Amino acid sequence: MSHERFYSRVNGPTLHRVNAVRWLDEVSPRHLAGGGDPRHVTEQLLASGWSNHSVPGYPHVLLESPDRQWHLTLEPAQDEFMPSWRVHPAQGRAWSAQFGIHAPVEIIAGFTDALHSNGPSPDEEELWRLAASRGWTMQLLGGQLAALSPDESALLSRESSLADTPVHRWWVQVSVPLPEKQQRWIWNASIDEAAPPAALTGFIDALTDPTPLLRWEGQEPRHAFGFLDTRRSPITPEQQRQQHLRRLEAAQRTGTHAPTPPPPPSEPARHKRRR
Repeated sequence: MSHERFYSRVNGPTLHRVNAVRWLDEVSPRHLAGGGDPRHVTEQLLASGWSNHSVPGYPHVLLESPDRQWHLTLEPAQDEFMPSWRVHPAQGRAWSAQFGIHAPVEIIAGFTDALHSNGPSPDEEELWRLAASRGWTMQLLGGQLAALSPDESALLSRESSLADTPVHRWWVQVSVPLPEKQQRWIWNASIDEAAPPAALTGFIDALTDPTPLLRWEGQEPRHAFGFLDTRRSPITPEQQRQQHLRRLEAAQRTGTHAPTPPPPPSEPARHKRRR
C-alpha cells in the first residue's frame, strides 16, 4: 500500500521522504528526548523474525516472537502517562515490562533487542555499579536503594511487593520540576526482575548511557523545554536512514527463526482393493 503521498509521520527518515527533514539534533539527557520513531523497536523485531498480528484499522501494534514465547503490544493509552508499550510472555504473566509513550525508543530497544540473548542473571550490585559509573547518584528512597540521573530528572529504583512471596521490580520515573516544588511527570517504566536477565541489563545500560539521541528538527518534546541540551548533529537524515537499514540487516542475519512446524500426521496406509 502506498503512503508516500499522505501527510503522515510514517513518511519519516527511516523509510521515506528523507529530504523532508533538513537536519538532525543531538539531544541530551536521552531520557528526556521524547519517544522518537517506534519503528526503531518494531522493525528490528520484525527483521529478527517476529510476526505481526496487528488488526488493520485499529491504532495498535501486536508482535509475537518467532518461538511464540513473547508478545509485544504498542497501544496508545488514554492517559499518556500510563504504559503504552508492553512486553510479556505469551502464556501466563510470569513477568512484564511496561513503558510510557514518552519513553525513548532507543531505551526500550535496549530491552527488546536483548530478549533472545543468553547470559547469566546480573547481580543487583553490578547494575547499580553500571549506573554509578555513568554519574548516577546512589541514594536511599523509603529504605530502598535508588539511583538519580546527573540532571536529577530520572530515578531508577528496585522495589518489592508486600505479598507473601515478594515480587521484585525495577522502576524508572522521569519528571521535571515545576514552580512551587511541583513535578511534571514525563514517563514511567517498570520491569519485573523475572524478565530475561540480558534484556533487563540492556535496558539499564541504554537508560544510563550518556550518549545523546538523534531527533528530527522540531521533534524534541515540548514538555521537556528548558531542560534539554540540543545541538545540530553532523549526521545527516540520509546517514541515519542508512544506519537504520544496516541495523535491520544485522537483525536479519542474527535473528531467531520461527520453529519449524511439526509434519502433519501420516495417514494410515490404505489397502488397495483387488478385483
